[in-house]
Amino acid sequence: MLSPELKRLLQVLQWETKKKFSTTRQGFLARSERGRGLDFKEVRNYHYGDDIRYIDWNVTSRTGELHTKEYYEERDASIIIFYDISESLSGSKKDTAFQMALFLSLFHVKIGNRVLLVSFSDNQKSSGKWLRTETEIFFTFANITKQTKGDGTNYAEAYKFAFKLYPKFATSYWISDFNHFANYTNSNKLFKIWEPIGIWIEDELDILQYPFWLRMFRKISEEKISFRSSESTYSKDLKAAKKFFGANLVKINPNTKLSNQILPLFKTKQNA
Repeated sequence: MLSPELKRLLQVLQWETKKKFSTTRQGFLARSERGRGLDFKEVRNYHYGDDIRYIDWNVTSRTGELHTKEYYEERDASIIIFYDISESLSGSKKDTAFQMALFLSLFHVKIGNRVLLVSFSDNQKSSGKWLRTETEIFFTFANITKQTKGDGTNYAEAYKFAFKLYPKFATSYWISDFNHFANYTNSNKLFKIWEPIGIWIEDELDILQYPFWLRMFRKISEEKISFRSSESTYSKDLKAAKKFFGANLVKINPNTKLSNQILPLFKTKQNA
């Protein structure tokens, strides 16, 4: 699934970046320490100083002794990856978006983070399950290849879906060509609960610098073939993306070596 080029980069970044991620969090693996995390560990006798909010009153009433619930402390970072599978991402753009989503998912689970993958078009197609292992990643992406592409791109629905699952701080990657992104930012009040990182998969037609007279006649890539016209929203969408993502916007050219283009993602900020 992952290209040989990105496999080599993954091995390098795994070791070089692991130390950086650990300095921005207490750690990145669930450890057997007391704390209020996501995973239940056990019920044990209450000890002086334990938080009374976690007393298990059912067990306490049965045994006549105070018992408290203990959890694995949540120490991994939460990563949300929004993966655009709409009609406008076709050909080399589609392949590039797939490789980027797979690469980022594998990278984060390898350093101990958990990943929520939200594939979306005109509706979200995610199971809503957090991915923690390489096996889960490959299984999920195998299913994504079987999904049909949507006609449009609904950023709002994807955002709402992920927010219901995890309304806490996380790092979020948006992998898209950001078709009509300006309309989304103009019509929605955007709350940056998550640290957003934009990965713009460029359109070959927008990269090429056509003469003005030829640009008047060429067709612009849209969600549906029937929507294609000579009017492009590229400039507006790019301006909206730069405003929303700031320095965390990276543009990816599908026709250029990916490994060199991915590196800025790990240089802008410690994205964990």
